[in-house]
Amino acid sequence: MRNYAFSPEYAQQYREQSEALFRPENRRTKEEGCFANGYFLLCETYEGELDGVPRTAARYSLFTPNHDLVLSYDCLDNEHALSEMIKHNNGVVYYLFRRDRFGFSVFNLVTLTEHRYYSEEAFKTGSDFIWCGAEYYPDRNTIFVVGHVPGAPFEVYEFDFTDPMTCVAFVPEDALILTLPSTEFADEMEDFRDEYLNWGEEEIIGSALLASYDDIAEWFAFVDTLGSRKTAPSYYMPSTPFVAFRMSDGLPIGMIEIKHELNDYMSKHGGHISYSVRPSERRRGYGKRILAMALPYAKLLGHSKVLVVCHTDNEPSRRTILADGGVYEQTYFSELDNIYNENYWIRTTPSIVAEQSQANIVS
Repeated sequence: MRNYAFSPEYAQQYREQSEALFRPENRRTKEEGCFANGYFLLCETYEGELDGVPRTAARYSLFTPNHDLVLSYDCLDNEHALSEMIKHNNGVVYYLFRRDRFGFSVFNLVTLTEHRYYSEEAFKTGSDFIWCGAEYYPDRNTIFVVGHVPGAPFEVYEFDFTDPMTCVAFVPEDALILTLPSTEFADEMEDFRDEYLNWGEEEIIGSALLASYDDIAEWFAFVDTLGSRKTAPSYYMPSTPFVAFRMSDGLPIGMIEIKHELNDYMSKHGGHISYSVRPSERRRGYGKRILAMALPYAKLLGHSKVLVVCHTDNEPSRRTILADGGVYEQTYFSELDNIYNENYWIRTTPSIVAEQSQANIVS
């Protein structure tokens, strides 16, 4: 068994310290910030003493436009500005998950910012710990999906303390993670866009028209409208775009976009899912991984299977689709693009935890 810098005693201590710090009388600041699709983030900071030692803490809560709580996360001894949206506690991630696909994305975003801003000493073990009630399957499913990397190990440990059982897992250091576009990474997204343009590519497939925007702030504003028919422009189908980051260096590797529904045009020219990998990182298997990681999100959007389209002369894309379970449907000629396209259907990932949790529990 791998020797992690973690123990149930440490987790119990963390809980006790959190309860002592997160009291109304210790709250010092309270700020709100935009996230995506009308969701907003409430950031609160706290100061207090534990065993006579001054301590600081922060609590971040994500709400829907209707002010329903989606997810909250805490961090002790926070070192960074609220705008950085970071949570950390020596590699331990504590969060409460509610039924909403943004739980995946917020978790991924803060995990990435932890690696970007937190000291190297904090994650020399190469892992981030996540813990939740062992019987709370929404949490376990979230943990498994965001922590799972094809071909990489995923371990679940069970400890018996305050709760009847607590499940602990890790995200492999070499993981790719998907997150909603965030202004936190505006510079990285500009570099991502510019690389395509410098390679002579005028379109970034699966990026919600990123290449069309010179002003990155305007693109973020456009992305925020795409969550529903009420806010999306008439010329664009409602969708959820994601950015795939490589955790080891925080580099945006690619983008993938999931359409919430299809019209006649998209059923022939785009499908439910479109994606691309930045030019300098192609032919390394990232396309297959990004597509596989997006399938659980598509399932949460209500798709039991998704349509993926590729050009007949795009052999790398065809191999990626087939590797992720694509089933060929038909080939047709697109008069608009003057090219032949192929349609493939991929079943969205079933509940990973329900099928594999027992096989992955380590005593």
